Amino acid sequence: MQSLIYQWIDLLWLPIGLIAVHKGQRIKTTIFILTCIFTLRTQIELMESTGYPDGILKLVPLGLYERGLIFYGLLIMLFLILAHLSPNTKGVIFLAASLSLYILGFCISMLFMVL
Repeated sequence: MQSLIYQWIDLLWLPIGLIAVHKGQRIKTTIFILTCIFTLRTQIELMESTGYPDGILKLVPLGLYERGLIFYGLLIMLFLILAHLSPNTKGVIFLAASLSLYILGFCISMLFMVL
C-alpha cells in the first residue's frame, strides 16, 4: 500500500491546484498537472528502456523518480503561483503561458534525468 501511495503522491497537486487557482483556470490547471504527472512517468520509462535507470552521467545520487518528483513539484508550484497572481488573464493567453511553461519544464527535466 505504501508503494502505491508513493508512486502516485504527485496526485496531491490536483486538489491543491483546484483550490489555488481562480474559477476560470481550473480546467487548464487540471490538464497541466495531469500532463506533468504522465510526462514524468513517460520520461522515466524512456530512460529505463534505454538502459540508464539512474541517469546517463550518474552525477545525482537520487533515482529518476525522486528527481522528477522534485522538479515537477517545483514546476507545478511555480505554475500555481503564476496562475493565482494572474486572475484576469484571458483563456488563450493562459493556455499559451501554460504550454510555454510545460515545454520549458520538459526540456529542463530531461536534462535532470540525464544527470
